[in-house]
Amino acid sequence: MCLVVIALRIHPEFPLVIASNRDEFFERPTEGLHVWDTNPNILAGKDLKAGGTWLGANAVGKLAFLTNVRNFRKPPHPHPKSRGGLVTQFLEVWSEPSIGYAKQVDSERENFEGFNLFLFDGKEAVAVGGDPFSTQLVETGFHAVSNASWNTNWPKTEKLKSQIIEKISDWTNGKMTKPELEVGMFSSLNDSELVKEEHLLPDTGIGKEREKYLSSVRIKTPNYGTRASTLVFYGKDSVEMVERSFSDPLSDGYTERRNVLQF
Repeated sequence: MCLVVIALRIHPEFPLVIASNRDEFFERPTEGLHVWDTNPNILAGKDLKAGGTWLGANAVGKLAFLTNVRNFRKPPHPHPKSRGGLVTQFLEVWSEPSIGYAKQVDSERENFEGFNLFLFDGKEAVAVGGDPFSTQLVETGFHAVSNASWNTNWPKTEKLKSQIIEKISDWTNGKMTKPELEVGMFSSLNDSELVKEEHLLPDTGIGKEREKYLSSVRIKTPNYGTRASTLVFYGKDSVEMVERSFSDPLSDGYTERRNVLQF
């Protein structure tokens, strides 16, 4: 996952709503959103190379997602573990609350390249990771994260966040139906406009030209880009996920999957 906006405890019927894009190399083997054959209590996509996931929920109401932290000014980790396993492990262990698991992740952070990990157990929401690394309780409100620390105001995170705030606020106030909200949020997630003001781009050590190509909400380059857009509606007794996956990095054609997991 590379760009996520959440609405935490904004809507009375849905304590958590998520709009997200997953960016990845298109050659990396992936299975889209599904209930796992190996564990039917987990709803998530799956990275078929390393076996983990970037966003998922389980049948007791735990949810997690992960983004990578991009900082090429630091030397690469010589033998990193797969970051997607951090999400999978949280979903597989039913009894571990968010804050307890966050402490475990903190103790093992040297084993991984940089990441942001969001954990929600139905009660507490915790963000762990970032650069510099930290653990924090996530307060009620709207939050955004991409490939920097939690709530870092990159242009694309601020752009998507402002649009999602407007749409979810209209929905919460009865000015928009849920189907209309879904259409609106997917439209915002499909925005491939690049940032024009280069002085607003971050400096993650990859050069201004590459920063510009990665500056859009939906990334479109020949080999790397947005593989899937996903909406999550976490309710009081179930979680619904709607995923639109793209097989071609430059095309707007997609495959849609909709799944509901009861708690």
